[in-house]
Amino acid sequence: MKTGFYTGRFQPFHLGHLSAVTQALKEVDFLIIGIGSAQYSRTADNPFTSEERAAMIRAGLIENGIPENKFKIIPIPDIHDNATWPAHVHSLVPPFDVVFVGDDGLVKELFEKYDKVPVKTVDIEVDIRATQIREMIRNDDSNWEKYVSSAVASHIKEAGYSAIRGDE
Repeated sequence: MKTGFYTGRFQPFHLGHLSAVTQALKEVDFLIIGIGSAQYSRTADNPFTSEERAAMIRAGLIENGIPENKFKIIPIPDIHDNATWPAHVHSLVPPFDVVFVGDDGLVKELFEKYDKVPVKTVDIEVDIRATQIREMIRNDDSNWEKYVSSAVASHIKEAGYSAIRGDE
């Protein structure tokens, strides 16, 4: 069985993330989804707890036909040491054969520099950033909902809407 790894902060889990997971699952049998910066929450950049993010991810994937036996969600706290971060990830998650990334950013750089696992960049099919979604919510721009699945929108409204706005 081929296993992949995909990580992000998922603040919140949006359609770009969903696209990346869907692409990854076309190449692997099972996907480990790492919730990065897991220890941070209730800040402007990290409004949701790792538990809230996991619930959003699970709901978004299931709503879009991805069965729970195809993925596992694991929180990954930051350690603020780039050279040892890939080893830190390996210490927290089951073995994986390939890392999936959405861009040429830090995750790609660290795994290519400090690890032997191949890195594959997924196509950007939905060009949105969680930062933009949080800004839309803060500005009462209802267009944010078109960038997340309806299950994730429900979680945001129920669990963390006020966290993004900073009125908790």
